Amino acid sequence: MATPTHADIWKKMSNIDVSEFVKSRGVGNRTLSWIPWSDCLALLQAHYPDFEYEFFPITLYPDGSAEVECKVTIGDVSRRIHLPVMDHKFNAIIAGPGSSPDSRSINDAKMRAFVKAVSILTGLGFQLYRDGSGVPVPVKTKAAKPTKKAAPKKPTAAESKKLLAERLSVLGAILEACEEHGGVDALHLTLGREIIKDGGPLDRADKAIDFLEREIGR
Repeated sequence: MATPTHADIWKKMSNIDVSEFVKSRGVGNRTLSWIPWSDCLALLQAHYPDFEYEFFPITLYPDGSAEVECKVTIGDVSRRIHLPVMDHKFNAIIAGPGSSPDSRSINDAKMRAFVKAVSILTGLGFQLYRDGSGVPVPVKTKAAKPTKKAAPKKPTAAESKKLLAERLSVLGAILEACEEHGGVDALHLTLGREIIKDGGPLDRADKAIDFLEREIGR
């Protein structure tokens, strides 16, 4: 199989509609949006399972702020980005009385940097960074003809099985990242592994994914 070029990667990944994964929060008079790192990782894993990522030593600045650096690679193509360690309002954390770039903040910054590096490399969710407003620009699709709303269709057994497999795959990816970067209690990781071992059920897998996303940060 030929090694993908940057153009190949961008063409495939930038057209993915990420709207179902986007989270938003108001910060002052702005609305900031992002894709949780676990969804970003799962989407990348689905299309380029041999991708690699790397974090570099933290840079500390004279004013007490810190910066992380992440590199994501697919085949022979890679992109490397820097990101400041920020608080929940997306302001740089400055070391001083009652404040410092602690391990949790640094870990959150690393995962934010990973998502941004993936976006720069692949185009996945690039709309979130395009205009600085933080509001995602929907991927344009052909307008569908108005139709009457039908009653929700109950998924078939095959569809339910496929959905469960996808969510367990996402859970597995989150657990691997948690184990590598820390920040989550070992008991919760063990419970997550048991859900995968037992093969579900779907509601437990979803709850575990939601919990781990909140624990390790965006």
